[in-house]
Amino acid sequence: MINFLIHRPIAVTMTFIAIIVLGMVAATRLPVSLMPDVDIPRITVQVSNKNSSARELENTLVKPLRLQLMQVAHLKDIKSQTLNGNATITLSFSYGTDINLAFIEVNEKIDRAMAGFPNEAERPKVIKASATDIPVFFLNLTLKSEVVNHEIHERQINDRNLFPVSGEFTELSNFADQVIKKRIEQLPQVALADISGRVFSELLILPDQEKLQALGITLEDIKSTLIENNINIGNLLIIDGQYQYNIHIGNKLQTPEDVANIYLKKEGQIYQLKSIAEIIEHPQKQKGFIQSDNKNAISLAIIKQSDARMNDLEAELDNMMKHLINDYPDIEFTITRDQTKLLDYSLNNLKQSLLVGALLAFLVMFCFLKDIKSPVLIGLSIPASLIISLLFFHIFNLSINVISLSGLILGIGMMIDNSIIVIDNITQYRERNFDLSHSCITGTNEVFRPMLSAVLTTCSVFIPLIFLGGISGALFYDQAIAVTIGLFVSLFVSITLLPVYYRVVYQRWPLNHQKRFLTKINKLDYVALYEKGLRFTLRRQGYIWIIVAAMLAGAVYLFIRLDKNKFPPITKTETLLRIDWNERVSLEENNERIN
Repeated sequence: MINFLIHRPIAVTMTFIAIIVLGMVAATRLPVSLMPDVDIPRITVQVSNKNSSARELENTLVKPLRLQLMQVAHLKDIKSQTLNGNATITLSFSYGTDINLAFIEVNEKIDRAMAGFPNEAERPKVIKASATDIPVFFLNLTLKSEVVNHEIHERQINDRNLFPVSGEFTELSNFADQVIKKRIEQLPQVALADISGRVFSELLILPDQEKLQALGITLEDIKSTLIENNINIGNLLIIDGQYQYNIHIGNKLQTPEDVANIYLKKEGQIYQLKSIAEIIEHPQKQKGFIQSDNKNAISLAIIKQSDARMNDLEAELDNMMKHLINDYPDIEFTITRDQTKLLDYSLNNLKQSLLVGALLAFLVMFCFLKDIKSPVLIGLSIPASLIISLLFFHIFNLSINVISLSGLILGIGMMIDNSIIVIDNITQYRERNFDLSHSCITGTNEVFRPMLSAVLTTCSVFIPLIFLGGISGALFYDQAIAVTIGLFVSLFVSITLLPVYYRVVYQRWPLNHQKRFLTKINKLDYVALYEKGLRFTLRRQGYIWIIVAAMLAGAVYLFIRLDKNKFPPITKTETLLRIDWNERVSLEENNERIN
């Protein structure tokens, strides 16, 4: 094969150009994410009914739903937890189950169980998790100038809110939910923008007790009047001859004016509600809150699509942020907990490994072969191997993530080794005065089997990771495949591209010319120096064994003392602090302790 290739440099060049172009196109389409897209074999069903006790909810909703869900295929375990007003059912599946099909089947079982639910029951929510559901970053929204009406706030009953919340912040909550969240989720790279910290308004009716006593009106009268006027019958279908009409009948109370203008009839007298009570709009009681720079804030956790590229998402969001800042100058947008830095760290690590590897390879080839063209050939083979590896990434449906990049980085050293071995062996045949073609053919064929053995032995360490069970095996699958792809591609490039270009380059510029040019640079006889060192070692074997034993003992001691971490230390610009008070405290008490 080598004999066939080295005499057809143009055909080899055009073939590699075509493959590299395909690799570059594939690289632009590879998804870039922090972690591999691994489906977690678990589905969560959330059941809610605000007015039901735990026992009632268990008997009416959870138990019949659990009986239906137990029929789902490949179900490994099912657990449920029921509290007052809500319940959670967790379904665990055997690893390897198609979680998308399981998700569809779970929804089908819920639809079947809904036939026996009470009419007022809401449809349970179904959630499936993935390793890529980690938010890329958080977007915080705060008002630059928030004015709080303390008079209204002081009138709120029983300290209903932890701290003053303005009407402007309530408007910001609605605006973030209806505008900002939807605009972000319209981006093709965004899967979900999970919003937290919203405060919605509610209508508070403060009756005038003296007027009520004088008129003989009770609170129950006001309550029944509100229920009678807050109706939603729904749609009616009316057929008139050959025509049919859809009519919606309803009267929802939404604004203070709607409530204030209600008429109440008592003992033949009619009163407007605004004449006997004050109706105000104020924030609802908070169940949680978010603060940013000591201001009330709304946070959006932005989750990326599993097949989207991280840099595309960053570019789109940066562009949208510019428009949002210009369109809404009263709102301050802040990005926190940016998870893209770890991926950038891995990419920079890959670039650094490439540069350092190429530089070291250049120095080694320059010093030992006394030749300046060999490092140039290595510099061509390494990028070619990486680009072709990305093509196989696309074929094997791998993404560029921290795990796959770590595998590619591990394979870079072997890529350089293969190139050095081939060039060095060809050069040795040239130094024995063999002709150039014979040197390229024989030198490459001679090292092919040892190089293949080295690649297979290296891959044999990583390939068993593919067969690990559970999510761990799925995570390390990307690393094992990346290492295997990188090593075999570098072997392919070394035995096909390098001999061809070696013959082309040295046919134009013979090796002897370069040797005469670099003779003065390197006067050391490395072979003689090695032989002297070998003789010195063999004559003092006892001392050498003592030194080796001491070094092994020192290595074991240092290994025990070394710090062991999952990831290398990374410079952090944020600190996340979690506090557990070890007791069920209220939100107000929690806020006071945090302050």
